[in-house]
Amino acid sequence: MLLPGGLVLDDRAAIVKAMAGQPWSYYELQDIRVLSPTPDVGVVTYAVVAQRTGSPAYTALLSSTYVRRSEGWKLLFHQQTPR
Repeated sequence: MLLPGGLVLDDRAAIVKAMAGQPWSYYELQDIRVLSPTPDVGVVTYAVVAQRTGSPAYTALLSSTYVRRSEGWKLLFHQQTPR
């Protein structure tokens, strides 16, 4: 995962730990696009407007790449760019 501020999370335990923060109280996905460069690769791009209680709104452009494995679709890479 490549996150704002140059934060790189490339370890499953670190990614799970980073997700343990306060949940979003509101979010809206916009301009969702799905690309399939091959039958076993999917890329989802979208914009988000999200807010946590008591915090200003967060807006960003996001991209997630998935690969199909025998057990289903797995996240390969995720990137966020603040707007």
